[in-house]
Amino acid sequence: MGILVIVLGYLLGAIPFGYLIPRYVKGVDIRSLGTGNPGTANVFRTVGLGAAIPVGALDIGKGAVPVLLARAASLSEGWALAAGAAAVLGHCYSPYLRFRGGGGMAASIGALLALMPLETAVMLPLLGLVYIVLTGSSTTGTVVGFTTLIGLAWWQRQPMVYILAPPVLMLLMGLRFLPHTIRVWRAAPDKSELIYRSLIHKRGTRERHHEQSRRGH
Repeated sequence: MGILVIVLGYLLGAIPFGYLIPRYVKGVDIRSLGTGNPGTANVFRTVGLGAAIPVGALDIGKGAVPVLLARAASLSEGWALAAGAAAVLGHCYSPYLRFRGGGGMAASIGALLALMPLETAVMLPLLGLVYIVLTGSSTTGTVVGFTTLIGLAWWQRQPMVYILAPPVLMLLMGLRFLPHTIRVWRAAPDKSELIYRSLIHKRGTRERHHEQSRRGH
């Protein structure tokens, strides 16, 4: 039963709402816009809030549902985490998009909300503040928010599976961008500027950076 839930989690996570909704609403291929990432942030920047809201809600939902399915099947919390992680993998490597996909943040948040709703709800405003207001960097927002969540889970004396959930999901998200990050790092003439740009984005910097990267490859 555990394997079945993981497979279902992967297939559900792989549904590319970030591609389907902009295609339906605007008739555009999100992969050709902005960063090319079929995720909530790129949909918001390139298509608009009206499309981004359902994309974000559905991506969060597809991270949460596999966790809830595992619990409904009376599986352990370890299996529940594995099911949520499978959904994140499906989002990042969707077979419906030739094994390409989004960054996995929304699906990860959904899995964490299902695993430990109170701690994740407390963490989300911090993630949003760092990401949207202070830095504009999803990397910085995720690291700060998820690290805080680890601390909250430890402080609340949650089971080890909850303490491990944020770093496991961060690892999966990091792997999604690792090949691109390596290519950019090797090509960057100024490594310190690259690190700064990764941690703090000025408006439009990310889109220009990705566009230059795509032209170079």
